Amino acid sequence: MKRLLQVVFVIAWLPILWLFLSATLGKALFALVGVAWFSHAVVVVCSLLFMFMAFRYFAAFSEKIFDK
Repeated sequence: MKRLLQVVFVIAWLPILWLFLSATLGKALFALVGVAWFSHAVVVVCSLLFMFMAFRYFAAFSEKIFDK
């Protein structure tokens, strides 16, 4: 059950984080680089990286709480 809850967490927060990063980081990257596909790829990689870090933090936090 804990693994399913973590997967739901990632599925729910990934689009929110992706939209936030594309609105902030994507516009700044596009202004610097000028290539849309590159800035979008960087935003997707950053979103996945942040979700992976949040997933690891959430797993460690839940293990502290629910460990027996």
